[in-house]
Formats: sequence, C-alpha cells, structure tokens
Amino acid sequence: MAQGWKKEIDDLLGREAENGGPHWSRTDGDIHAPAGFCTIDVLTALGGMGARADAHSQLQTALDFVRTFRNDDGSFSYNKRKTHLPCMTARILAAFGWLHAPIDEELEASYQHLIDLQWGDGGWRCATAKLGKSAATDASNPGTTLFVLDAFRFRKNNASVQKSLNRAALFLLDHWESRLPLGPCEFGLGSRFLKVEYPFRRYTLFYYVFVLAHYKCVHKDKRFLAALDELATHVQGEEIILDVVHKAWREYTPFAKDKPSALAAQYWKEIARQMGGPA
Repeated sequence: MAQGWKKEIDDLLGREAENGGPHWSRTDGDIHAPAGFCTIDVLTALGGMGARADAHSQLQTALDFVRTFRNDDGSFSYNKRKTHLPCMTARILAAFGWLHAPIDEELEASYQHLIDLQWGDGGWRCATAKLGKSAATDASNPGTTLFVLDAFRFRKNNASVQKSLNRAALFLLDHWESRLPLGPCEFGLGSRFLKVEYPFRRYTLFYYVFVLAHYKCVHKDKRFLAALDELATHVQGEEIILDVVHKAWREYTPFAKDKPSALAAQYWKEIARQMGGPA
C-alpha cells in the first residue's frame, strides 16, 4: 500500500547483522529483542515502507528463518525456547502479511491456532499468568488482541471467523471506554497510549485506529469515532506529526520525531479509505 522508500529499505537490508545474529536477530537467537529493532519489528516496518517478500530474496530468506521458530501446534516462539505466546504468533503472522507473503498451509495452521485461543470476552491473552488474581488480570490483553486483528486483515475470513473478529474489535472499543489495565500484562490506556507512534510495533493510538478501521463493525461506533478524532489532532495538512519514534529509527527521514511524516501519512489516508472517504 505504501509507496516505495528504496533508499531506506536498502539501508535496512544492509543492517541485518547489526544485532549479532542473522536477519536482525540477536546472538542468543532472540527475534523479539532488542525492542524496537528486532527481527519482527524490522520486517513489519519494511513491509510498511512498501517492501515485498517476492521482490527481495533477502526478505524471503529472512521469512524462511522466522519459520524455523514455528512450533508443532502452529504457534511461534521468539527464541530458542518453545514459547507459545499468542502475541508473538500474531505479530509474526502480521509481519508475513505486511510483506505480502502468501498464506500457505503452515501459516494457515498458525491462524487456526489463534482462532482456537480466543478468550471468552472476545479478545486474546497469554495463558502464562495464573488466573484468579482479579477480574482485570483474567481479561484478555488489549495489545495481544490488536496484534491478532492486524494479522487477520491479511487473511480471507469466512463469516464465522469474521463474527469472532468483530467481537474482538468491540472488546478493544470497550477498552477505549474503560481504560483499565487489563490482562496478565496489564495493558492500560493512558497518556503513553495516546502518543502517536510509528513504525507500528505496540499498543498505541495510531496502530489502534489503523487496525480497527479495517473492521466495518466499528465505523459508526462513537468510541471508535472518538479515537479517530483524537488521532486527527495530530494531523497537519495531509501529514501526521509523530510523538514517539524509537531511537533506532530516528535517523530515517520518514520517522522524524515532532515533524510531519509522509510515510505515516499514507496510513492516515488508508484509514480514510477504509472509512469510505477520499484517498
């Protein structure tokens, strides 16, 4: 969807050994660290810049590397241990999607794994924390749920799955209203959430609105429209002003902090397209 940013893409491809391991991974085999510039973050950001796996053999090799972290049940680990966290599985599936990688039999099984894990309140959460601490910690994780909804944007979903995804979208709108710290990781909705951040990598306002805009069930909901209005306060002309940029990305013009971002603006325009407005 985004226009190509060839110079930035080529530079990032040239930095794939920077963390000590292959394809932006760390020497200990971790693809989720360091935060902000790990394998998962970089692949997702490259997709956001317009890079496609079928146009870069280096990216295809990187995705093949990520596949080695897939577990027998369809989940993905993020290091050499057999972790089974839905947030990681969703983030990795979303990275494949951002890079326009086709959903083959293995990836479809990973999507099915997530479908089977949906929580009773409509969202997703990691089951690593002991239940019963409180109603809030027994709830789904809003951040994990957002990652899942992002990943499923790239899949053709039947009516039954779409109904389940709509429940998840409404769960996130409930969180806009309650703002409580929910789930085992206690995702709240406060001042940090309201900062506009790009590249998309965690539970923040811009990512929240962008993903939810792809779910028509929320378009007329006053809670979604309130979030959209909040995001609109960061728009200058046709571009978005970024409040938060991870230090690893600040050297790139499209990610300059406190300045209009032409790259991020393309995703503001995509929100408008999803809402039925002009491009």
